Amino acid sequence: MSVDKSKVRELFVKGFNKEDIAKILNVDIKEVVLKSKDLVEDSEDLYSALQRDLSKLVLTEMSKGNRDTNVILNSIKLQSELQEKKLNLKNGFNSIKISKNYIYDRDEEIAKMKKEGMGVNDIAKKLKVSIQSVTQALDRNELKLPDELKTLSPTIISETKGLKKEVRLKILQDAFKNNLKRKDVRIIANKIKNQTR
Repeated sequence: MSVDKSKVRELFVKGFNKEDIAKILNVDIKEVVLKSKDLVEDSEDLYSALQRDLSKLVLTEMSKGNRDTNVILNSIKLQSELQEKKLNLKNGFNSIKISKNYIYDRDEEIAKMKKEGMGVNDIAKKLKVSIQSVTQALDRNELKLPDELKTLSPTIISETKGLKKEVRLKILQDAFKNNLKRKDVRIIANKIKNQTR
């Protein structure tokens, strides 16, 4: 069986090593030839591979009876951001400013609706999201996170809910610096909550 070179390349730019690729493609390791191009080409190929993954996710979600519009919308927005990064690479920009996470734009929109007097239930209905999503969005917006912390997963941020703002920001800063997972943040937050009871 011949190796699909494009599949090898895709897995390579996604960070898989030779052994992983051989295992995933179920081929002999000797058949796996890894060749790095330059950083720009590797990045473009990675962004394209991620866009394909997001397209598949959208198609899968669209085929479901109980489709999640948030998954679809967020996937499309991410695809757009990846395309923008590819264009920046093509145009010769060496440093691409990390774009503000799409979710924070929605958080701003939700906060504005709340300020204008809309209730949490009405906002959830209007945006076709859960009430929990709205309360979490309002919470994130209140935190006024610096841009670097906006790269953290919203689930990590929500793990610190119930703590004082300065404590939350310190935990999130640690999570960002040390690449902590949601479980790690939950343990830290619960420990602090238990100490203050």
